[in-house]
Amino acid sequence: MSGRGLRIAIAGGVVVMVALVVAAIGAPMAVLSRPADTQTVTRRPTLTSTPPASATPAAAANTNSEPFDPSPVLITLVQILVVLTIIALLVVLGFFIRSLLGRRPHLELHVEPDFAIPLVPAELLEEARQRLLDLESGEPRNAIVAAWLGLETSAAATGLPRLAAETSSEYTQRVIGVWPVDAERLGDLAALYREARFSVHPLDESHRDRAISDLRTLIADLERVATRQAAERAGALVAGQVGTPGTQGPSSTRRRERP
Repeated sequence: MSGRGLRIAIAGGVVVMVALVVAAIGAPMAVLSRPADTQTVTRRPTLTSTPPASATPAAAANTNSEPFDPSPVLITLVQILVVLTIIALLVVLGFFIRSLLGRRPHLELHVEPDFAIPLVPAELLEEARQRLLDLESGEPRNAIVAAWLGLETSAAATGLPRLAAETSSEYTQRVIGVWPVDAERLGDLAALYREARFSVHPLDESHRDRAISDLRTLIADLERVATRQAAERAGALVAGQVGTPGTQGPSSTRRRERP
């Protein structure tokens, strides 16, 4: 489901829930109340030769019974229970939708970290290019595992610390995700690595093609970032040399002659 369709579904659910709440807290309906008296038709007795049979006690009891008429307090308690149930359902629905959105990282935009982005290590790019060549030959499972392990080894060259609860795969994915790369491709390559490493079913050429496509996209993104970083460093270096105080041009180096 697209983001627009999901928002429409959520809005429709909220409208239905609000309508149910309004209906529940309204005035009590006369669904359980005593029915209104209807006009009774008096039947004229007929004269018979035999006297009428005497009514039994059970029939007399049924004749004198009245329909169930709940009190307003009971109706109010039922309405309160309905409102509390609807509120609980809304809370559960909100948590469920939030968890669904949290499981789709490719829907989120790239967020810049709150620390200085390191330079793309040359070792990371060289290792990625070499592993891309290795992916094109050999058994798909071994090639995919070797490609990701090469990224894990070179990711430490960034100098970013590894968290205590992180696995090596999670650390590599977090490090590469620091730069503005395709998060969906990165996540797919990590998923292919876990499938190739820990599954027992065979992997075919379709898995190899996915890994090659993912790694090519990541290499292109990292090369674009590295090129931009190199241009920024060169521009900052030139600006620093021009703006350094104390530098003098050729005309200022001439000594002033005495008269």
